[in-house]
Amino acid sequence: MDPLTIAIAAAVFIVAAILFLAILFSVVRHAFRFIGAILANSIVGLVALIVLGFVGVKIPLTTPVIVSIALFGLGALGTLLIFLFSGVALA
Repeated sequence: MDPLTIAIAAAVFIVAAILFLAILFSVVRHAFRFIGAILANSIVGLVALIVLGFVGVKIPLTTPVIVSIALFGLGALGTLLIFLFSGVALA
C-alpha cells in the first residue's frame, strides 16, 4: 500500500476513535447524573415518608407503598397522599 493511503487511514481512524470516546464519555456522564437524581429523589421520598409518620399522617407501610416511593420518590408520595386524603384505601 501507498504510505499516503496508510497515513490517511490512520488519521481517519484516530479521529473516529476520538469522536467515539467523546460520545461515550458524554453518554456515561449523563447516565450517572440521571441515576444520581433518581437515587436522591427516592431517598428524599423515603425520608419524607418517615417524617410524615412522626407528624401524624398515617400512611400504611405496605410493600406496594414502600416500593412505589423507593422507585418514584416524592412524586409517588404526593400521589399516595392525594389518594389518602381523598378517601382511597391504600391497604
